[in-house]
Amino acid sequence: MQKKNKPKSPNHNLNQSVTVKKRHSSKNMGDLMDGAKKTKKKPLTDETVDEASVSTLPSVSGWDIAIANARSTPLVNQSWEDAVSKARGFPDGTNESKTAHEEEAPKENKEKQRKKVEIPFKQKVSKMAGDKLKGKKEDNIQKKGLKRKSSDSKTGDGAKKAKVDLKEMTKKERKKQRQMSRNNFELIQKMKKIWEDLRRHKLDKEKKEKLCGELFEMVKGHCKELIFAHDSTRIIQTLYKLGSPQIRNSIYDEIKDHILEICKAKYGSNFIKKIFKYGTKAQKNQVLKSFHGKVRKTIRHTVASSVLEYAYNEYANAQQRSALMEEFYGPSFALFKTHEIRTIEQVLNSDPNKRDVILRNMKEALAPLTDKTVVKHTIVHRAFMEFFSHTEAKMRSEMIEAVRESLVEMLHTRDGARVAMYCLWYGTAKDRKVIIKSLKTPIVKICKEEYGHLVLMALFDCVDDTKLVQKAVLQEILTNLHDIAFDKYGIKVLMYLLTPRNTLHFHPDVIRILKKGDSNITSKKEKDVRQRELLDCVSESMLKFLVSHTKELVMVNSTLLLILAILTHAKGDATEAMRAISQIAAEPFVSGSLENYHIVEHTAGHLTLKRLILNDADRMKDPNNTVLFSEVLCDTVPEGSLKSWAACNRGCFILLSMLELNHPSVTEQIKSELEPIKKSLTKMNFKGAQILLNKL
Repeated sequence: MQKKNKPKSPNHNLNQSVTVKKRHSSKNMGDLMDGAKKTKKKPLTDETVDEASVSTLPSVSGWDIAIANARSTPLVNQSWEDAVSKARGFPDGTNESKTAHEEEAPKENKEKQRKKVEIPFKQKVSKMAGDKLKGKKEDNIQKKGLKRKSSDSKTGDGAKKAKVDLKEMTKKERKKQRQMSRNNFELIQKMKKIWEDLRRHKLDKEKKEKLCGELFEMVKGHCKELIFAHDSTRIIQTLYKLGSPQIRNSIYDEIKDHILEICKAKYGSNFIKKIFKYGTKAQKNQVLKSFHGKVRKTIRHTVASSVLEYAYNEYANAQQRSALMEEFYGPSFALFKTHEIRTIEQVLNSDPNKRDVILRNMKEALAPLTDKTVVKHTIVHRAFMEFFSHTEAKMRSEMIEAVRESLVEMLHTRDGARVAMYCLWYGTAKDRKVIIKSLKTPIVKICKEEYGHLVLMALFDCVDDTKLVQKAVLQEILTNLHDIAFDKYGIKVLMYLLTPRNTLHFHPDVIRILKKGDSNITSKKEKDVRQRELLDCVSESMLKFLVSHTKELVMVNSTLLLILAILTHAKGDATEAMRAISQIAAEPFVSGSLENYHIVEHTAGHLTLKRLILNDADRMKDPNNTVLFSEVLCDTVPEGSLKSWAACNRGCFILLSMLELNHPSVTEQIKSELEPIKKSLTKMNFKGAQILLNKL
């Protein structure tokens, strides 16, 4: 079979001619290179090859000249690819077939070529991206450098010197440098010089008016800017305080449209307080009106809340307080104000259908106010008290859970103490536990507060967990008995533990308030059992306290009833306490001595002895009480001391009280000692001696 001839490619003739030319040129290439080496001439190009050399060579083409140049040029800075690319520029060059001189290329170039080919595509892409990013960073650095150079070139060496000078400055100099950068610095410095003279106490009225006028001319038109700085605001406050009514009105007119903004400023808020103190009635009313519609928002601000609290407590009248309080009832009360004084009872009774809506609005308004920084304000206490007084059980329990940890911040006011009492009465056992633990640290301070001590009384009435009360409350009280016993409110707490709700010690209104908590559903233990457990806990410590501080207690009017309550109601042996009081009475008595008042002649001391003796009448009726103070006193007092007591009016009344007991042993001892001085009693003019003589 005859082989079919393959169809010739269109480049077949071209390839054939190139091959012929290469073969022809390879024969004469060696001679050409040898001639180039011998003559040590420059590489051959079309320009260097003259007509004579070309005529001697058999048909040398441009391709041959390029290859000769490539071989004669050192391969340090030029690769094989560069040489080939030069060759491609000639019309006879081609890249489709390998040439013989490719095989003669150095191995190093081939290895480089292989390495370039072997690099994966992903690595090439990542490398290109990295190079690009690096290039951008370098460009940015160069740009920044140019900017810095340009700024440095503008300022010159002066900037460098300024930095060096700032470092070398003292702290005072740096502070002055900062102050100089403030606005109105020069104006403030001039104002300070006048202010230093103006605030002196010893200053003539004329001089004061003149300085106020000069200072006002500087301040005029700049009040709003100067009132926020810590130093300039003091100057304006002094000017408002000492200035004439015209100056005050001018200053107020400048800032009246920015009152709320100034209230929120740390230093500017003090100027608003000066308006309430020194301003006119119209100015005060206008400042209070600026809070209308913004009370709920203002009371949550750290600085502005103190201004609102100051205005509500010190200067607002009943109608203005009512207008501020109404904003907690809902948005409609904040927008539409009336001139009537309306309490929460009147609002709820006027429209019973809105009761749930109003209480729900109050709950939403009070929920964010449980923070410790906000809950300490009186207006907040009032709002909480109104809410707890009229809300339902479900909403009340939810609010108790929210506010229970912050009650310690509310006890110092009447309304706040009432809120704490509501939380103790209607809270769960868990709520009560949290409240009691929060009261542990400041318990002594609470005992001494006018309203805080009522919270402790309510706590003693309703908390069933007496062990918790003993650990958290009573231990702190018993540790600080001396401080609490000599305080007018602290002594009431001790009296309530010994004899609760006794009308001899507590006002009927206080008892009426405490009775409100008797109907709570959380307390399960009997009231008598609870009181007995608390009394058992404090009795021993109180008797020891009476023994160790007898002299102080018997000589103070306020503690007279406490001594009587301890000896009467404390459980345990009271003999030691009675003997300690009797030993003070047994001291030598000199009638009319002004240096050391004897207990018999002392204002409070003689009343203490009389009350203790009269109390023996009740102790004699109780079969469990076998010890009488009169018996202990007669046994302790040395023989002959009772005669000396009869030398003063108060001593005669003490002896008369002992005779009226009709106790056999006591009566017999007194009569036997007073029998020899009957004639002396007839000569005495005071009333006690005459009554005692008749009794004998």
